[in-house]
Amino acid sequence: MICLLAGAAVILLAILFINRDSAFFYHVEHSEHIGGIHYCPNYMSGRVFVAGFEWDGKASEISVVIPDTVKLSHSSRTLRITKLGGFFSRDVPSGFGPLLPMGGGGGQSSGFDLLEQIQEQYPTAPVRDLTVSLHLGACLSSIPTAAANTLYREQSGAGAIWRVHYRVDCDADNETFYSKDGRLYTRADDAPVELLPYGED
Repeated sequence: MICLLAGAAVILLAILFINRDSAFFYHVEHSEHIGGIHYCPNYMSGRVFVAGFEWDGKASEISVVIPDTVKLSHSSRTLRITKLGGFFSRDVPSGFGPLLPMGGGGGQSSGFDLLEQIQEQYPTAPVRDLTVSLHLGACLSSIPTAAANTLYREQSGAGAIWRVHYRVDCDADNETFYSKDGRLYTRADDAPVELLPYGED
């Protein structure tokens, strides 16, 4: 009986080790804002996904730098930043994108065909463009969910629909991705990464 229990424990530990980067180990309650970036950690795997970045709701151009690693207050370890967006707890998606200021209404969407739907909901709102100069670190290896490309920002009883575009610069030491002319590509097949909106050519 003891041997059976020990064997089951070994199998369970092996399963947990193999699946240590699953959504189950990313807990939203451990997430932190540091330097304008929102990080969601997985202390089992020593990895982090970036859930978003702070934006004042007004600027039409901002710069966002995703570093290679980060140190959070819940751990003494330095964690690698491996994902833009991700899933936490029970596969709840968290798309990468601008974080609206506290106290403002509105929200963000990651569907690339939702602009017309949002315009129908807010027919008097002007459409504006937010260009994000995005620098990606060497450890980034995955973009599990589409980045937010459209959002509505309420302000003083009015509001605007914002289209989000990314101009990407990727660290030359990144083994998964590279950037060219402001767009991101996968090294394995030189395919463009379509989960980031780049705007019109």
